[in-house]
Amino acid sequence: MVKKAKKSESAAKKTVGKSAAKGTVSAWQDDPSSKLPPISRPIPDLGKGPLKYKFKGSAIKPGIYALGTPEFRYWTAAEALRRGGDFWAPLLGVKHWQPGPILPVSLDKGVDLNAYYDRTELAFFHEAVGGKTIYSGESPDVVCHEMGHACLDAHRPELFDAPFIEAGAFHESFGDMSAILSALQLQSVRAAALATVKSYKASPLSRCAEQLGWALRQVAPSAVDRDCLRDAYNAFKYVDPQTLPDDAPATKLCAEVHSFSRVFTGAFYEVLSGMLKIRSSNPSQADLGVVATALAQLLMDATTAAPVQPDYFAQVASHMIDADTVRFAGKYRSALVATFVKRLIVPKSAVQALVAHKGKISGKAAFGMTALAAPPAKPQIQKVVLSGREFGLADKPLLVPAPSEQKPFLMVAAALAHRHTGPDTVQQATHRFVKMLFAHNRVDTESNAKKLAVTAATPRDKLRKTHILLESKQGFTLTRRLFHCGCGVPRND
Repeated sequence: MVKKAKKSESAAKKTVGKSAAKGTVSAWQDDPSSKLPPISRPIPDLGKGPLKYKFKGSAIKPGIYALGTPEFRYWTAAEALRRGGDFWAPLLGVKHWQPGPILPVSLDKGVDLNAYYDRTELAFFHEAVGGKTIYSGESPDVVCHEMGHACLDAHRPELFDAPFIEAGAFHESFGDMSAILSALQLQSVRAAALATVKSYKASPLSRCAEQLGWALRQVAPSAVDRDCLRDAYNAFKYVDPQTLPDDAPATKLCAEVHSFSRVFTGAFYEVLSGMLKIRSSNPSQADLGVVATALAQLLMDATTAAPVQPDYFAQVASHMIDADTVRFAGKYRSALVATFVKRLIVPKSAVQALVAHKGKISGKAAFGMTALAAPPAKPQIQKVVLSGREFGLADKPLLVPAPSEQKPFLMVAAALAHRHTGPDTVQQATHRFVKMLFAHNRVDTESNAKKLAVTAATPRDKLRKTHILLESKQGFTLTRRLFHCGCGVPRND
């Protein structure tokens, strides 16, 4: 993989800039270790609304820069962020990020094989591995994955602190889906990926973060996929995450959220292929672009409407099927139903009536389906109390706020109503989530500070603490600090 990447970079250094038009920058189309070379792109405007960005540090003058330079990394990250932000902004329907009107970006926060979103910024890192320095912010896959966390947080902030494995895993899946959908905004990527999407095969499009995956394999060979960080082309099927182990090699599922996210991401990539075949028996790259946008619309409809509950995968999948009925008159129903049922995300019994139904819903049912698209009511917050002693916290209780939303269901979602929604289920799901976090050393039990001050001397294990314990008279309260992508290495790393 590295030798191929070096050859690609060598060839690109000879050609980049020669054909670049005025008012452009050079940027990667896809991950640096994919087979797609850099291309010229219009100068991205990071201050363009509604989703604005600002890079920390000094601005760099636009231009055509050599690969491997800080200037090239600056503009390739800027191009990826602007492209992804422009794609998601009209679909999200929001005017600003969770942190505010502008999302700060640190292109090189320090030393680690990592990147994160923490509700204050996007942060990227670098590290020397195997004789090569890897910059996570150089990969459009990694950049658009972390941006995906920020997009979903702006759209559905209730998910950020939800202490359920499926909620956290869906956030990670959305990051990978964002990387894929953002890449498909480039005509050149669509042309390169068309044949493999149509035939449903692995490709540079399905392989997320090849370069970072290679680097992590040098540290922990079995922790990530053999040719990338995570591949959307996979055969993983849904299993109740409470029954899974805390750890497993990348070839298997475990309860860790990055591992479990591959169930939904795999379904997404398969649905994309199925929708493309429905659109045309001989699709063009333009058809792939249309289908990618349609799938993103279904994701937005579903995440708007799906209540935050422990079985979040099933909630989102069922609402995507319902959303297709409302938005596209059931055009893509067969692809959605076949994939989600095969992957065991939605039970077959839940879709039998809908499969038999043809066309658009009308009359009272149509009104009900429109109501289905509305967001759930304000979530009820259940304060789950866990034994602090179980997690090495002496006799103080561990308090975990757990949101649980309720709303009436129709069509597919009716079969899922009131499933996994009771207090006992929320308690069990929260307990399993917290056990997984402690097993992977992801809880900061010392600093008592929501925001981590990162310096050059900050130990990398602290950079990977996704949650923080805040101490009070009542005990310790668990809250999320960040989402990060470098979680593929083994626990206690």
